[in-house]
Amino acid sequence: MAASFNFFTWIREGVKQSVLMGVSDAVHALGTPREGDDVQQRLTAFLQDQGSGVPAPRLTDGSTRKKLGRTLQEIHAANEKAA
Repeated sequence: MAASFNFFTWIREGVKQSVLMGVSDAVHALGTPREGDDVQQRLTAFLQDQGSGVPAPRLTDGSTRKKLGRTLQEIHAANEKAA
């Protein structure tokens, strides 16, 4: 009997493998926490600092972004005009 092929299971397994390999690569590159290194405390302090009202630094030069496509409103408006 031939095994049935489930496309979504195949995609799910591929994504799962990719994530696991990515985590493995990250752990290999960063290493494991050292003894006495309280990562939880540093992460909590970092997250509290983010909520302190200090604006995050801008990642762009301030220029406007180029739209890559149409918005849903533009698509719906075009469809209504065509109908």
